[in-house]
Amino acid sequence: MRSVETTREQLLTIAVEMFAANGFAQTSLRAIAKQAGVSPALLVHHFGTKDALIKEAIAITLGHWVADEKAAMLDDESNQLSHWQTVMAKGATPLNFFRQVLLAGGEYSQRLFAAAVSESESLLEQMKSAGRLRDVKDPKTTALMLTLSGLGSVLFMDHIERILGGSIASETVAKKLMNANNQMLQEGIFVPSGSNEKEAGN
Repeated sequence: MRSVETTREQLLTIAVEMFAANGFAQTSLRAIAKQAGVSPALLVHHFGTKDALIKEAIAITLGHWVADEKAAMLDDESNQLSHWQTVMAKGATPLNFFRQVLLAGGEYSQRLFAAAVSESESLLEQMKSAGRLRDVKDPKTTALMLTLSGLGSVLFMDHIERILGGSIASETVAKKLMNANNQMLQEGIFVPSGSNEKEAGN
């Protein structure tokens, strides 16, 4: 016999999959219930309304995604590529879900963006505690820029894959993205004004 918590998690999983595939307007509680093989009343019992279900789906999906991403970034560099691939390989549904949230705009988009900025701030704190972060003068704005980079890639994932010639979960593309990301975040890519590259490296 399934526990209440297991049933709730399974309903959330199915809801996220359907929202990711079809968007919010085209996905009703009745359709989710039918896909899950339960009555619409059970969905109402667990979540109350479609709006409440969407808000919880945003919180849970972002929480799981960020936990995996943090583990990858805090891991030893020798394991980062395999971590990155693992995150990307299971990321199609959550990434498409986030895209639907952003495209929906309004309160859902605001909720996702605010939560993502907060999670980025938390990541910076953890990186600092682990001795993996340089002195950051403005953590709030830095977290904002990290969020823009992450959620921006969600909106343009199809274009990223087309330009790089493969799935973001493939070893080749994952390595390109990881290396470019690490170079920008860890080393920086611009030479200060008035310096040449040789001087900047000294």
